[in-house]
Amino acid sequence: MVPEFRPSDAWFADWPFDVSTLVRMAATVSAAGDAVPEFLATLTRDESADGVYYRGGYYVEVSGDEPGEQWRIILGSAGEDGFDSVLSAADDLVEALRAAPDDVRLTWQELPATRAPG
Repeated sequence: MVPEFRPSDAWFADWPFDVSTLVRMAATVSAAGDAVPEFLATLTRDESADGVYYRGGYYVEVSGDEPGEQWRIILGSAGEDGFDSVLSAADDLVEALRAAPDDVRLTWQELPATRAPG
């Protein structure tokens, strides 16, 4: 089963730059078949940045798209609803991975908050 992201209290408390805080998490995915490319196809690709996509209030950075490689997917958002947006992104990713016919492996990692660019 593909695990949902369950954030710690410390992740929610890491808000050092007020609304300019960028909250992030990373997912490592393997054996996903076409599930990750299908998830990415639902997003808008940033033509100016390799491996960066957007949807609504969150962004996605991806690497590792060679056959047989693990995917590293970073989900992030900033602003007043940064946490809600990142949790929504995690739910979208989990939903896509659960639809895969393969035995997908997914691990989550909370990343430290940073100052949002701009």
